[in-house]
Amino acid sequence: MTSGLRTLARAAAVVGLAVGLALPAAAAQAHDVLEATNPANGSTVASVPDSVVLTYDHTPIAIGTEIQVKDANGTNESDGSATVVDNNVTQAIKPDAPAGKYTVVWRVVSSDSHPIEGTFTFTAKAGGGGSSSAAAQAGGASTPAAAASASPTDSSGGFPVWAIPVAILVLLVIGGLAWFVRRSLSRAAAD
Repeated sequence: MTSGLRTLARAAAVVGLAVGLALPAAAAQAHDVLEATNPANGSTVASVPDSVVLTYDHTPIAIGTEIQVKDANGTNESDGSATVVDNNVTQAIKPDAPAGKYTVVWRVVSSDSHPIEGTFTFTAKAGGGGSSSAAAQAGGASTPAAAASASPTDSSGGFPVWAIPVAILVLLVIGGLAWFVRRSLSRAAAD
């Protein structure tokens, strides 16, 4: 085998190794997924519940979490800040919230540190004073399919966190290959 072919074979092996190391890192970084909501997306409940609960497949980060429960007039009927316990994010609703259609606008920070957001709706037949258990009986918690229709979106700008170390690795591999090829060509010219 000539030195040029050996150099090319070594370069291909290094690139293959770099790609092989980078792929598992890309697959491991996935955003949290909204699995269920209570009240369920699109459901009708007997009265405005005390709170809404969003359940995710992993525990989101509490910092940056915001949930607005907007009535038909666009007034935010949220009461206080949202709380994160395990995989559940709970937002209390004002006790005097009116009957009608509600749009829940949520934004949480995924466990992979990316913000995710979305909306879902429910309708309350009667004003405040309801309870979460009444909501569960009347509308129930949504299924994963219903939660998927609650329109979560990725607001990270489409730039995955794992891309930075992968880009650094690729640049190091390219730099190493350039040095290796140059060194091999210098040796071949000297022979």
